[in-house]
Amino acid sequence: MPTAAEKILSRAAGLPVRAGDIVHPIPDLVTLHDWYVTHAAAALDRFGVAAVHRPERVLVSTDHEPVATSPAAALRQRQARQVATRFRFGLFHDVGRGGLGHVFPVEHGIVRPGMLIMGYDPHLSNFGAVGALGLCVLNEVTELLACGTVWTEVPETLRVRVHGRLRPGVTVRDAAQRFIAQADPALVDDAVVEFAGPGLAALGVDRRMTLVNTTVELGARSALVEPDGVVAEYLEGRGVAVPSFVLSDPDAVFRGEIDLDLGAVTPQVALPPRPECAVPVEEVVGRRVDHAYIGSCASGFIEDLRLAAAVLRGRRVAPGVRLFVTPVTQDVQAQAAREGLLQIFTEAGAALTVPGCGVCAGGRIGGVAQGEVSIGTGTRNDPGRLGSADATLMLASPLTVAASAVAGVVTDPRTLPEAWS
Repeated sequence: MPTAAEKILSRAAGLPVRAGDIVHPIPDLVTLHDWYVTHAAAALDRFGVAAVHRPERVLVSTDHEPVATSPAAALRQRQARQVATRFRFGLFHDVGRGGLGHVFPVEHGIVRPGMLIMGYDPHLSNFGAVGALGLCVLNEVTELLACGTVWTEVPETLRVRVHGRLRPGVTVRDAAQRFIAQADPALVDDAVVEFAGPGLAALGVDRRMTLVNTTVELGARSALVEPDGVVAEYLEGRGVAVPSFVLSDPDAVFRGEIDLDLGAVTPQVALPPRPECAVPVEEVVGRRVDHAYIGSCASGFIEDLRLAAAVLRGRRVAPGVRLFVTPVTQDVQAQAAREGLLQIFTEAGAALTVPGCGVCAGGRIGGVAQGEVSIGTGTRNDPGRLGSADATLMLASPLTVAASAVAGVVTDPRTLPEAWS
């Protein structure tokens, strides 16, 4: 009767566990990014830790600031390389060697169904797209590196039954934003959100990453999708042996079970100050836009770039608007190049940035100024997220963002059926 999350943690802890238990699981992989790895090393040094537990299973990605835009950033990158060498991290992915660390480990077969991944960043939930469990431990990643484990309370699971199909002009990003806008925060808080049901059959791994990424913004501990034939086909296409999937038992005990009808979703725009402040696009149509971006670990996948390119093909970004496009990984960038998408973005007047977090990482590149209005596909829209705390930040699907960048005002993508039909 255990849930998938309980089964994964039981294996990692070496004993049967249930929600509410306190355990010390040993993760299959530990991840950090370039902005935190030097802080972790400094903490290890203060405690006199000269070697980390299982360094071959530590992954570091240079994704938050892959292009050093200042002497301080260049120094951080050099220090990250030195730390990776000193502690013998086995999976150090420097600039140009992977992309965003919440995504390429799945592409490369490093993360597989049933694994437990623990690390610094909340968006480890992305790994749930293939049925792995990613748990964020924030600053306690230092303890994890030193000791090989950290105490963890086994979370309850909220089951979400997905059914229906997305309508034309509506994307999985709209469904994800509508879900967190309508879900009861008390049900989601600190739970693992498990998506299952017939509606998932039409959602590939890219779209599933968007679905599991967004839930942590409402306070979920993590999220995962019940793995199925879609995941098996994805893994086989990358030469990865398909393991036995870890599934919740039919009689598993959930905190609750709710429905998500994809067919009832319409285009959404999340207003400040949080991603769950989503409203139908009709409520903000016509609002001025100065800045737009497509990317992030929520919506920078090849499917997102295809949608944006369909809108931008033969069109130009409106005067006074700047649009940034960031492929989420090197593999996505290469695929976009093969399909001619990068040329479409360039001809439309968009600015292409290197694979990684892009604008979403604190606005270090392509940020916003005081009084500006931005619409993008990032993970969060709290004040200051993209630079000035006095800017207005909205979140939407790649279709809505691209349509708005062309029009210069927030635009319902369903008014451009010739672009995506």
